[in-house]
Amino acid sequence: MKKIYSLILSFFLFSLLFTAHVKADDYGPEGKRFGAGLYLGDPTGFTGKGYISEKLAFEGISAWSFVNDSFTLITNVTYDFFTLPVSSEKVSFPFYAGVGGKFAFNKKDRNNRRNSAGLLVPVGLAAHFTEYPIEIFIELAPGMEFAPQTEVDFSGGIGARFYFF
Repeated sequence: MKKIYSLILSFFLFSLLFTAHVKADDYGPEGKRFGAGLYLGDPTGFTGKGYISEKLAFEGISAWSFVNDSFTLITNVTYDFFTLPVSSEKVSFPFYAGVGGKFAFNKKDRNNRRNSAGLLVPVGLAAHFTEYPIEIFIELAPGMEFAPQTEVDFSGGIGARFYFF
C-alpha cells in the first residue's frame, strides 16, 4: 500500500514540475503560465496551476480537510471550454471542467482512520485579470471514492492564485 501512495505522490509532484518547464506561448492571467495560491473550502490549503496550452492546464491542491480531519492531495487536468461574454477588456471569465484524482491520508471514517483514493470531476469559473497576474476562482468537484470502499465524494472551494511566469 505504501508503494501505491509513493507512486501517486510522485505522479502528483511530476505533473506540477512538468507544467513549470513546458515551453509554450503565454497563457493564463496576464500571459503567465504557472500560478500558486490559496484554496479555501474542503480541503483548505495551497494550490498550483500550470497551463500547457491556451486552454489545457494541470492543477494541484495540497491541503487539510477539516471535515475528514486528513491531509489531502488533489491533482486535476482542466480544460477552459469557453469564456463568458463580458464587456470588459480588463478581466475574462473562463468556465472550466476536467477530471482528476483525490488522495486522503489518515482520513477519519465512521469507525476508524484510513487512507482513501478516488476520482473527481472539477467544474469552475475563474476570473483572469489582463493587467495583473492574478486569478480568482470558484470550483465544485463531485466525485467517487473507490478505495478502500466505494462512496460518493465532494470537494469544492474558492481560491486565488498569483501567476509567476
